[in-house]
Amino acid sequence: MQRPTDDEKRARSLMLTSQLVAGGGAGAITKTSIAPLERIKILMQLEGMTHAADRKYTSLFQSLKTVLREEGVLSLWKGNGANVVRVVPVYALKFAFNDEFKAIVRRFRAEQSAAAVAAGGAATRTKLSFGERIAAGTMAGMFQIVVTYPLEVTRTRLTLGPGLGLQYKGILDCMRKTVRSEGLAGLYKGLGPTILSGAPYVGLQMTGYDTVKNFATQFDALSRVDEKTGKRRPILVASLLCGALAGVIAQTITYPGDTLRRRMQTNGANGAPRVYKNTMHCLRATVANEGVAGLYRGVVTNAVRAIPGAAIQFMSYEALKSVIFL
Repeated sequence: MQRPTDDEKRARSLMLTSQLVAGGGAGAITKTSIAPLERIKILMQLEGMTHAADRKYTSLFQSLKTVLREEGVLSLWKGNGANVVRVVPVYALKFAFNDEFKAIVRRFRAEQSAAAVAAGGAATRTKLSFGERIAAGTMAGMFQIVVTYPLEVTRTRLTLGPGLGLQYKGILDCMRKTVRSEGLAGLYKGLGPTILSGAPYVGLQMTGYDTVKNFATQFDALSRVDEKTGKRRPILVASLLCGALAGVIAQTITYPGDTLRRRMQTNGANGAPRVYKNTMHCLRATVANEGVAGLYRGVVTNAVRAIPGAAIQFMSYEALKSVIFL
């Protein structure tokens, strides 16, 4: 295996830096933009944990009016500070890991191709297949989730607010109370369903975006040649549409897992009695008490949130990476 030159190392280091900074910036912009819809979605997902007579969030607009009436406009951004703190490393690592895993597969394929040619055979395919893109994105999602999960639990609990009886002064206070009442494991509640749904979600989202984006670059009306790299990039509108489509498809497919992880993250929060024994019990109880539809509580709100969210995410990432690196 040929060792990389100093120039190649510097180029890779600069690329990694641009991926991390662009990913983190894209995350902060995206989550702040869609914070109100995100909070409504989570409130609706967790509504099934209460008795039917006590439920007060029934639809997107009804929930929005209830929150505004009881808590005010700024409450729609409750937990957004923790969310931004969370998504900067989450998005930075997600994009960076995804690009890095794809680069690893490409290098492996290039070495295979070179070996085949050296042995007198034909060059092998070096372009990543759909399955390889899915695998790279899924691995990126799994690594990112494990590293940043305590921030995910903290963000979910801060988002709930006094409406569900959870009182925290901020990020550190939430973490301290969680560890004090539930142990260190409390910061990892719901990790299992998060990996099972979150990692495939990242794989589907990243692969879907790459696939739709590559399709868009085949059309002059939807793309342009970047003067610095010589590569074709989707224009702004195309990036928005590609990101929105990839996000909605990926989130809809993995939505039941997202509902389970939200409920497990708040299960027994702040010393309250546990509603579910474990993830499988949560799944069985949800379906038994609410039907399969219970796993899709808030899915319409999620779609409304996902369209601008995914669009802003990928558009911001492409724009920031272009400015920072190339």
